[in-house]
Amino acid sequence: MIAEEHTTYEGRSRQRRNQTVELHRQGLHGYEIARELNVSAGLVSIRLKEARSAGVDLTRYAAADETHEQGQA
Repeated sequence: MIAEEHTTYEGRSRQRRNQTVELHRQGLHGYEIARELNVSAGLVSIRLKEARSAGVDLTRYAAADETHEQGQA
């Protein structure tokens, strides 16, 4: 078995984190994200917590759309 390059691992890891955040923004629950990405729900929770701590906007798209529609009423 050969270990993958560190930069390759970091790239894949970053991509998985971005996918987790994007699926959350689309309104999926943690267990749904976990199923979609084939990871544990605990890992999804950890990644979302890390994103919040890093200042990433986790606002769900549907929530933003509803707020916008309410403002027009």
